Amino acid sequence: MLIGGILDLSTIDFPGKLCSVIFLSGCPFRCPFCHNHELLNKGTKASVDDIVKKVSENYLIDGVCITGGEPLMQAEELLELCKKLKDVGFAVKLDTNGYYTKKLASVLEKVDYVAIDVKTTFEKYDRLVKCKGAAERVRKSVELLANSGIEFEARTTVVPTLVEEKDILKIAKFLSSVGVKKYVLQQFRNENTLDKSLRKVKPPSKERLVEIAEKVRDFVECLRVRCEDGEVDV
Repeated sequence: MLIGGILDLSTIDFPGKLCSVIFLSGCPFRCPFCHNHELLNKGTKASVDDIVKKVSENYLIDGVCITGGEPLMQAEELLELCKKLKDVGFAVKLDTNGYYTKKLASVLEKVDYVAIDVKTTFEKYDRLVKCKGAAERVRKSVELLANSGIEFEARTTVVPTLVEEKDILKIAKFLSSVGVKKYVLQQFRNENTLDKSLRKVKPPSKERLVEIAEKVRDFVECLRVRCEDGEVDV
């Protein structure tokens, strides 16, 4: 596999669990507010067995979050990794941008929790992420998860000038229409963004995110705001 690194311990990347985080390289999107863009094309080769051995040495964790980049770009190796992590007793969470719907369906039996990004409204999707056909694929992936029975969350990063309150309202209405129960609004981080001009854009405050969340609360059963200094249910 091509990996960007492993974070030994996280308290925020897997709801209810202490976890390690595995960053896989590669992504079909080019989101201007991406702050992990080093993972787009670079990485270090590592075998699945070596990755499993590495995280298994951490006796503090009970879960592993696999993120990116986009993990499903390496779908065959990802499936093997999920299987072996489950075999040694870890709960597995997958972060995905939703572009690879069929590949997502193929790994659902081997994961316990999924977080899927809904970057913006579907009208603006392809233009924002600079990837043709992204909107329809993400829509299908959200619908797949909503009908799968697996625990999952949809999440949107609130980015001033790009993804704002009116967009969040449209997204929340769509999520409600397909039966999504859990929605997370994330705070934009302006350090190291792919589009350097966004590094001058001030992130929304937690109070502003809560204000936006309260306006869409009627659409989603479980609504959460996620910031650098923690999370809050709305």
